[in-house]
Amino acid sequence: MNKRKIFIYISIFIFITISAGCKHSIGNTVTPSQIIPKSTEGFINPTKIIQPSSTPGSTNIPTITSNPTSVPTLPVVDAHERLLDLLANNGGCRLPCLWGITPGKSNYQEARDFLIPLSSISTAETTYLDPSPLNGILLGTISPLYIEGDQRLNSWLSYLYDDNGVVNNIGFRVLEEQVITDSNGNWISRQPNFDNPAFMKRVEYYSLSHVLSDLGMPTSVMIEASGLTGYPVVAAGIDIALLYPDQGIWVNYTMPMYNQNGIKKGCPGDSYIEMDLFPPGDPSAFYSLLDKSNWGIIKKGYKPLEEATSMSMEEFYQIFRNPTDKCIDTPEKIWPTQEPGGG
Repeated sequence: MNKRKIFIYISIFIFITISAGCKHSIGNTVTPSQIIPKSTEGFINPTKIIQPSSTPGSTNIPTITSNPTSVPTLPVVDAHERLLDLLANNGGCRLPCLWGITPGKSNYQEARDFLIPLSSISTAETTYLDPSPLNGILLGTISPLYIEGDQRLNSWLSYLYDDNGVVNNIGFRVLEEQVITDSNGNWISRQPNFDNPAFMKRVEYYSLSHVLSDLGMPTSVMIEASGLTGYPVVAAGIDIALLYPDQGIWVNYTMPMYNQNGIKKGCPGDSYIEMDLFPPGDPSAFYSLLDKSNWGIIKKGYKPLEEATSMSMEEFYQIFRNPTDKCIDTPEKIWPTQEPGGG
């Protein structure tokens, strides 16, 4: 059976542990909206949890002992408006700050108080903002949704903090989904949708062009391509990862992949976005922490930009730092091949 690599995302509401990679079956030709994302709603996104300074199983309460403030939840309409505002301008702060939460500076209560108003548009299964550890892990997580008809903007934010209550890692993901229902309107499934210009406009702040123009040339760019050969569009994608160790920023863009004349092609203008954010100013700590995150597993399939494409770092930066419909081309022959019906 044909398989491609995806990773087990462990529900924090069932258990928290470290997981290994697994394989996912793929087969027939599909449309770009059928590409399988690395993250799924309700699951924590790194697969490897970056452990706080407390030992696993610890139930220590952080040393910040102020009583949690009572923060009201916004009505749904107002929460939707708040979410769109946050996506439009990142809460008025610059990465690695996200929505007003800064790794290495913000404490868990500040993060919690900032996110509680959005809990009216996040399901109970994907929301944990209590000030106490969950299974020994000090964290908070929320997945605010914005729904229009059968289209659903699905965002996810999770923060980890240490025994002093200081946030030391923020995970973030945002994608557009199409909700599939039966003839009676009952929910069946959901799948990523890369064909909605309104979504890309709403998340423009996190787009490849804005990140490059705002943060400058990254220290490294990594490319990953996968999927069946011989199909014009496959149930896989091209990933572009940007690494900014000085700023504490890892950003990954996943897009549909097209096979054409021995070339795998992906267009960053149609992407969903994932980030891991850490305290800035310590590149050694950045790489150490990043290796314990989801990147620690998936990086084995990635190749440096210069190996995967004909572009130099400077050429990549100059091409993609401004909005463009240009695509990434990478030779099919350098990637592991999978044939229909293969073992």
